[in-house]
Amino acid sequence: MRQYLATLHKRPDHHKKRFALLASSTITLFIFGVWSLATFGINGTSEKVIAEKNEVNPLQSLSTSLASSFEALINSFNELKTGFEAVDLEAEYKDMREKALDVYGQ
Repeated sequence: MRQYLATLHKRPDHHKKRFALLASSTITLFIFGVWSLATFGINGTSEKVIAEKNEVNPLQSLSTSLASSFEALINSFNELKTGFEAVDLEAEYKDMREKALDVYGQ
């Protein structure tokens, strides 16, 4: 295998692409296997958690999602507004103007 990998750069492009596809497929299948063993278990135990069924209409889900998004957006604008109110732009402008005149005026 080491010899094959050492001479792989000398092979044609289609051979390199085939090897890359095979290697990535093998790694993906390995990851999928580990995931499936971790999720479903080895012995398939019969102890399963029974979840409560809450039937939610897709429109209810959409409206709830939109309402929470708009609420978050309004809160962000209110925080931005509060932040601008806390800044004294007039004083900062005068300070910046005085410093600019000190540098360029003399």
